[in-house]
Amino acid sequence: MTCKTYKSLILCFVYIVSCLLFRVESFTPVGRYAHSAVLVGNKIYFFGGFNGKTCTNEVFYLDISQKFNAELPPWTDLTLNSGIGFESCWAAAAVINNDNNPNIFLIGGLTSLQDENELGSQQVYVFNPKSDQWAMPIIKGEEPAVRRRNFKAIVVDNENILAFGGLTTGDAATLIKDMMVLNARELTWSYGNVVNAPTTRDTYTATLLLDGKLELVRELL
Repeated sequence: MTCKTYKSLILCFVYIVSCLLFRVESFTPVGRYAHSAVLVGNKIYFFGGFNGKTCTNEVFYLDISQKFNAELPPWTDLTLNSGIGFESCWAAAAVINNDNNPNIFLIGGLTSLQDENELGSQQVYVFNPKSDQWAMPIIKGEEPAVRRRNFKAIVVDNENILAFGGLTTGDAATLIKDMMVLNARELTWSYGNVVNAPTTRDTYTATLLLDGKLELVRELL
């Protein structure tokens, strides 16, 4: 065996070992619904969702800053090190940007399909996209009496997170009629005026109009 052939075999062996040890496999999330999604800069972050069998604790994002093949989107999975601390479905997500340091508030939702009466000790969790870390903020004021799902959260003035209605998470789910307000800077709860408010609803879209009004549109099933 010549020296040249021997070196080629060594290089081939090193290449194969490197592929086995350090290969990077692409991540493709399974289909789901009841997940939470929010845009932060050029990335769409996804949280939890029902995958056909159970709720998940997955966290991943899609970078839309550059063109990509729609059949092979460049997903990035954060679940291994930054997954939600519980399985999450039908929660609401909202972004507050403090001095270019965004925080994603994940509010309410089901934490388990096996026990829908499970309220948990925390109704709000905060994810920081820069550190990929979760926090459990201490929020002052009167906490919502019930945990809710199937609702939307809207941010006003990059400070207040508003959420109307939704469903309770118990076995006998009922519609809620209140306007929950979370001040994300001062971390306080309050409640808006529901005089002349729309009928109770869940599974709707929520849009903040240019005149400052909140438009709620019920989804037709």
